[in-house]
Amino acid sequence: MTATARDGAGVARGNDGRVVFVEGALPDEVVEAVVVRTEKRWSRARIQRIVEASPHRVEVGCVHRTEGCGGCDLLHVDAGHQPSMRTGLVVDQLDRAGVDAPEPTLRPLVDDRGRTTVRAAVVGGRAGYRLASTHDVVVPDGCGAVDPLLEELLVDGRFGDATEVTLRVGARTGERLVLVDGDPDDIGVPDDVLVVSEAELDAGQRAWLHEEAAGRRWRISARSFFQNRPAGVDALVDVVGGMVGHLEPGDGAGPMVDAYAGIGIFAGTVGDGRPVTAVERGADSVADARVNLGDRATRGEVRIVRSAVERWRGSSASVVVADPARAGLGRAGVDVLLGCRPDLLVLVGCDHSAFARDAALLTKAGLSLERLTVVDLFPDTSHVEAVGAFVRT
Repeated sequence: MTATARDGAGVARGNDGRVVFVEGALPDEVVEAVVVRTEKRWSRARIQRIVEASPHRVEVGCVHRTEGCGGCDLLHVDAGHQPSMRTGLVVDQLDRAGVDAPEPTLRPLVDDRGRTTVRAAVVGGRAGYRLASTHDVVVPDGCGAVDPLLEELLVDGRFGDATEVTLRVGARTGERLVLVDGDPDDIGVPDDVLVVSEAELDAGQRAWLHEEAAGRRWRISARSFFQNRPAGVDALVDVVGGMVGHLEPGDGAGPMVDAYAGIGIFAGTVGDGRPVTAVERGADSVADARVNLGDRATRGEVRIVRSAVERWRGSSASVVVADPARAGLGRAGVDVLLGCRPDLLVLVGCDHSAFARDAALLTKAGLSLERLTVVDLFPDTSHVEAVGAFVRT
């Protein structure tokens, strides 16, 4: 293996010159693998035998991963090496996109107890994870990747005739919620758990829980997005706030746009003490933001706009914080946010390829990537959370 691909697979080259992505292989390893997919310019393969192992390879301690569970795809990598591996994935994608980037810093998580949201398949009334690259399901008897409050629901919950279930917990409040696509009365979970169905939400019923993160308490509706753990919110707010505090020009505290604002995390933390326009398209998230930012909105310090960022007309701001979905900003999102004419744009990205593409669009438009931080938000996986500070040159 000569390198690591964007999804964590090892990169090799076949005798015919075609690139071969080998699932689970690490740089400098020698493996025997079988090709499972062939395209015109590349192939994909799976390891049959490891001939020479990397010093960073460790024994996988989760039986469900060895059974093929699609989660935690870096469990075979030493935990101490994983962060630098994920940082390298970001640097590689930026280099491929032609972006001149500074040396990245790494922000680890503190007080992390695991994921607090899981979307699972249901088989025979029990929740489980999809096997990698299939629709088959493995039903776990334990999961070290999730918060213990959630693990109890995942392992011991019974979900009747549902085919899919979303499990959510407030790790720091103790609140728990189950969202099912079946009969909510046919669910077996502890009495403290709020159970709601997709049909009930579609009919107008509201359901939410609360979490504490970044020094505040947040309302999170059943369908609203929240980072996969409160420790991740702590870290992101700290990183984004540090970039804004250090790089904002002038006297600071100028107008801010919180794009893809969700339930109001950055507007309610980094935006404290300045006028903020929070732009979010999701109805549930907007309702949560109005609660979470209620006092400041009443005082006129925060304006909440329900709109897709790409369709929003924009408003002038000295700072833009953008935290889009996995697909990133794209050309349309970049054009709208550049129309705000910010001196500083902080981009948060959960897909390093989309982040690099957006970074290239921003730098071609005259901004410079001044700071880069990788937040270690997804332990034991090849998923990466990158935060970049772009300033006007």
